[in-house]
Amino acid sequence: MPLVNMKEMLEDARKHKYAVPMFDVSDHAMIRAAVEVADDEKSPVILGALEPDIAGDGLDYWIACAKMAAGNAKVPVCIHLDHATTLAQIERVIAKGFTSVMLDASAEDFTENVKRSAEAVGIAKSKGVTVEAELGHVGDGIAGSGENAVTGHEDAADTLTEPAKVREFVEKTGVDALAVAIGTTHGVYVKAPVLDIERMKEINRISPVPLVLHGGSGTPEDQLKNAIANGICKINIYSELLNAWNSSMKDVLNGLKNMSTWPSVIRIKPDAALREAVRGKIRLFGSNGKA
Repeated sequence: MPLVNMKEMLEDARKHKYAVPMFDVSDHAMIRAAVEVADDEKSPVILGALEPDIAGDGLDYWIACAKMAAGNAKVPVCIHLDHATTLAQIERVIAKGFTSVMLDASAEDFTENVKRSAEAVGIAKSKGVTVEAELGHVGDGIAGSGENAVTGHEDAADTLTEPAKVREFVEKTGVDALAVAIGTTHGVYVKAPVLDIERMKEINRISPVPLVLHGGSGTPEDQLKNAIANGICKINIYSELLNAWNSSMKDVLNGLKNMSTWPSVIRIKPDAALREAVRGKIRLFGSNGKA
């Protein structure tokens, strides 16, 4: 099936109150797992690329695999650049065939965020590429554990999305989707977040465009369902995929007696664990059967 952008995907999700999963996918195994399981579940899916995985020549390998997987699928697939911080990054991936991008200027003040997000829209819209931006700021707890782990959200209130600014931001930038900060953080939680659902309801009432939740990994399922019921149309997942694959691979390697075992054999259980993680999120978000 030809690649699509996010617009129709998210509009349908908003109308029917489900969320499209966006899986950040680092390599061919993750790309195939996301697309092939989505195809099996009859779910639309968004493949997210992060800059470290597409640096240099990595972009050519990544996009070739993503396009092949999407071309073999019967469900809508969108290829999305996650958390770009420069216009050069956006221009680079659009030239390679990405159908959606995120310009993340959420750490800037409101005026600068509007300016930079509007510039991204100016580059992307003429090429049929959708643009996501972020208002408020979802923390950067991507590093795994120990001293670098996310320790909670007690100090996050001043970074939450202000509903009063939502309409102005969307109208001035022209973005197609808006990522909101309602209590999640990227990365691994050592303390479960508590989402501000009342804030979410108010934002959804005001926003002219579909809403996105970053930091979906590790967020309690009941809270994710509540967020979807109150307007979240796209949820980003990465850390839970890594945990599923890495944990299984660790068990496999620890049990090996022959360290010359073929990689294709070693990967069987980790790849299966990865696919089950993908399947679980698709079903949780209610996107199965929607394509």
